[in-house]
Amino acid sequence: MGKNQGFTPMELQEDTVKRQIDYRHPLPVRVWHWANAAVLVVLLMTGLLIFDIHPHLYWGEEGHAGVPAFLSLSGTHLDRDVPQTELQIGSRRWDVTGILGNVIDDGFGGKYLLVAAAPADWQFGATRGWHFAFAWILGLSLPLYGLYLIGSGRLTKMLLPTRGDLQLRSIANEFWQHLRLKRARGESARHYNLLQKASYLFVIFVLIPTLVLSGLTMSNAITAAFPDLIALFGGRQSARSVHFLAAMLLVLFVLVHVFQVFVAGFFNLMKSMITGRFVVDREDSV
Repeated sequence: MGKNQGFTPMELQEDTVKRQIDYRHPLPVRVWHWANAAVLVVLLMTGLLIFDIHPHLYWGEEGHAGVPAFLSLSGTHLDRDVPQTELQIGSRRWDVTGILGNVIDDGFGGKYLLVAAAPADWQFGATRGWHFAFAWILGLSLPLYGLYLIGSGRLTKMLLPTRGDLQLRSIANEFWQHLRLKRARGESARHYNLLQKASYLFVIFVLIPTLVLSGLTMSNAITAAFPDLIALFGGRQSARSVHFLAAMLLVLFVLVHVFQVFVAGFFNLMKSMITGRFVVDREDSV
């Protein structure tokens, strides 16, 4: 084949018309996305190690042995390599022996039950320090990103639902397209759909702020300066529970987000989040 690989000038021109490149993600969006993706990985890993120390969630101010927990992983026969473990959520209980539960020696003649095996050389104090250090990155970057969204107009242009998005017929169509795992094409691919907008708004303005505030409530230094944080969550243990549940919701969002990336076109979306440029196939435009 020649230089144009068998395409005539007319065919090349038609192919260009069928495809359009949008500058979808400005630099601040890409930097915030990838920086916080790395931050969240560290926070999740260190957070689970911290939760391992006491895998029980309470509501209120107190949380210790003898206080009822609404979520708990408990174990017996800790002298065994595989302890007998039980997961309790509310009034329901499940035997999770061999699935969850790992024993670690505390170094003082006692044993702890962890949710899963931890690195042999890990230290609780250092892990907590890393967790708080990366949490500050997330907490400080969030208001800056929020100001950017508002100041640049991206919040109104890209994220806030339009009247058309909120029409019942449009909502039903969006759910139907998602259930069919149908990829958006043409003009509809140039904009976030309603479910994307709702999930992004929820994560940016509800879920991450809840994570940050509930995390700050577990810091004695912060609550000494801002005691109203404890009242906001109904107690320090309530804040810990909210923090854990919000983290799990964020993990769920990430899993669904990654799945949707593959559905919508992995290479095109990855390229757009690296270079900012998103290729729109206009062949099916109406």
